[in-house]
Order: sequence, then C-alpha cells, then structure tokens
Amino acid sequence: MVAFLIVLIVLVGGFVRLSRAGLSIVEWDLVTGIVPPISEAAWQDSFAEYQQSPEYQLINEGMTLSEYQRIFYYEWGHRLLGRIAGFLVIAPLAWFMWRRRLTFAEALPYWGVVAMFGIQGALGWIMVSSGLRDRPLVSHFRLTIHLLAAVLLLGVVVWMALDRIRAARAPDDEAPVTATAYRLTWILMGTLVLQLAYGGLVAGLKAGYLSDTWPGMFGQLVPGGLLSRYEPWWRNLYEALGSHWVHRWLAFVVAAFAVAVFARIVRDRTQGRARNASLWLLVAVAGQIILGIYVVLLGVPKWIALAHQGLAIVMFCLLVVIAHQAYAERHPRRMVLR
Repeated sequence: MVAFLIVLIVLVGGFVRLSRAGLSIVEWDLVTGIVPPISEAAWQDSFAEYQQSPEYQLINEGMTLSEYQRIFYYEWGHRLLGRIAGFLVIAPLAWFMWRRRLTFAEALPYWGVVAMFGIQGALGWIMVSSGLRDRPLVSHFRLTIHLLAAVLLLGVVVWMALDRIRAARAPDDEAPVTATAYRLTWILMGTLVLQLAYGGLVAGLKAGYLSDTWPGMFGQLVPGGLLSRYEPWWRNLYEALGSHWVHRWLAFVVAAFAVAVFARIVRDRTQGRARNASLWLLVAVAGQIILGIYVVLLGVPKWIALAHQGLAIVMFCLLVVIAHQAYAERHPRRMVLR
C-alpha cells in the first residue's frame, strides 16, 4: 500500500511539474498546510503571496483567482499525498509497537522509512524554494535529487515488502539466480538509476522541448556543439542539450542490459519471480523507448510524458524484484525482516 502511494506521489509530482503548478504554494507549513484556504479572505491572502513570486511576475501576471486556485490544488494534492503516505507508516507502526507486536529492533527499519519520508519532504521544499527567488525555475539538480530520493524510498519499501512475502513462503520454491545474473542485475540497476537521473535533469531543464525529431537532433545524430558549449567539456553532459542527447541513447544501453539479464536467467533455467520479472522488464523497456520517442516527436504531451515517467518506475520495481530474489538466495541471514 505504501509503495503504491509512493508511485502515485511520483506521478502526481510529474503532473504538477508539467502543469507548472509546483511554485503555486510559496510556503511550507507541515501541519497547517494540510487544510487549503477555505474563506474568500484566506484565498485572497494566499493569492497575494503568490503574486510576489517570480513566477507570477514574469510568467503569470494577470492570472485570475480561479486560475490560481486550480494550480494551487494540484500542488496541495501532491503535498497531501506525501503526508498521507507518511501517516500510513507511522500510525500502524505505533499501534503494533504499543500492542507489542513489534519489538524496538524489529520496528527500526520502519522508522527508517518514516525518516526517509521526512527527508523527502524537506528535499521537496528545498527544490521549490530554489524557484521562489530570482527566477521561476527550480534547480534541475535539486529536482533530480528529489526524484532519486523518491526512487530510493520506493526501492526500500518494495524490498521490505518482498522480505515479508518471502518469509511466508517455502525456502526452496525458486531456482537460484546465478552469480553472473546477479552481477548483471546490479549493473542494470545502476544504469537504470543513471537513466532516471538524466530523466530528472531533462525535466528540470525542460530539455525535452529542444528537439522534436528522432533519431537525430537538428538534423544530426550528434548535434553540433554537444560538448563545446560550456567549459569544462563535461559540464555539457548535465546541461540542456547534453542531458537530452544522453537520455535518448542511454535508453538503449538499459535495453541491452535488460536483454542480457533475461537471456542469462533463461539460460540458467531460473524460475520464480526473477524469471517473470525479467520478461516483463523486457516488455516495459520496449514500451518505454516507444513512449520516449513519441514524447519527443509530439512536443512533450502531458499524458504521454506521464506514462513515460510511470513506466520508468514500473521498470525500477521489476528490477528490484529480480535483485531481491538474487540477494535473498545469497544472504538468507541478512534479510531485513524475518
């Protein structure tokens, strides 16, 4: 349930970004921010605060109150989902500890998840605050860190859920994942996380709008000035043009490793969740590349871009399933939960 909510939060966050609503709430109130403005006077006060922000003054000058309320509710809903997810960890955890269903040691991993939710909320505000100063653009580095923190949190929660599922099953109901498949899985994990990071950079820089052609950009497979616009040369790899180009072609590196993982698992006759997940991962990678191409060709349409983001999260979760089975077979006594 918590993992599902995290995925939903990530998708809503993408919708908020694509709707240019992320800077609509110019303050962070952990408690009082749960309730949106109710009275007309409260809405006018909130709108007046927004009118002092760079986004209103440089982009949305002349916006009506009703238009402001629409983007306000997008961002408010995103923050509310985060609060609900955190509460759905804290409330049952406190109850189980009070009823002595969990010892302090057994509860520590769950409190770690609570702490990660708190860190994620703080990172979200740090990101938003970067767009409330001189220009209405959040730092693409902070946006990427915020995204990767959400991915890490999702990975931890899914891993812990798989621990519980595995603990309730017979230990010999899955054929082992070999050492080679194990290493390939973690190489693929690192490559996929890097690709997710580049997706965050592209989103933060709005680099997806740079080119609406594929496979080339501006008539070339390798656009001119790719590594020479900024000094030193490696800075170009995380600016708009470079991040867009790398994100395009790193997808095929991810695909190659996904094929390698699936082929090795089939060759080793591995059964269970790892085999099924590796097959679905191949399907997801193919669909992800197709969606990415359409996002470029159609000029970053909102719903296709969201589907692209959502499928990336599905790919990550499938890879966690493979990695979990491989790790559990090698380190059965190191499982977080028993």
